[in-house]
Amino acid sequence: MDNLAIKSAAPSDVQRIVELRLLAQEHMEKSNPLIWRITEEGERLLRQKVENDLANVNIHVLLAELDGEVIGYIQGEVICRSEYKPRIVGHVSLAYVMKRFRRKGIGSRLVKELCRFFDSNRIENLTVRYVIGNKEAEGFWKKLGFQSIISTTSTQLKELEFKLK
Repeated sequence: MDNLAIKSAAPSDVQRIVELRLLAQEHMEKSNPLIWRITEEGERLLRQKVENDLANVNIHVLLAELDGEVIGYIQGEVICRSEYKPRIVGHVSLAYVMKRFRRKGIGSRLVKELCRFFDSNRIENLTVRYVIGNKEAEGFWKKLGFQSIISTTSTQLKELEFKLK
């Protein structure tokens, strides 16, 4: 992939980021039917969310371009907290590579470039969340050395109430 370029996202990239985020959501929903679904209102608000993220100095969004076509992205955030150690952490909040371009090193290149942003912000620890059932994401992040330390679980209130009777 000699003609692959990793670049910082700009306001002119908002529409393409929205499209990739919706593809990522679709992929997650297929991976696990129990995850929260995006609503029509959520889709309408997504453009503003992306614009806000791009304007936030604690968030960095990178795009992978191949021959001028955006084929993937990653978004990371620096979180500063005084009540826990480590105090400065990075969080990979979103990552997606279009299906036909996976397993070609693009995700790793995106992570590598995002790490430069995290390093410049002196983060001490890095986290990522992915949907249970998304085998591609699980394998990718585990290969990079990420280990599960917290589990987020979910149930329907009605089911819980029934079990508590």
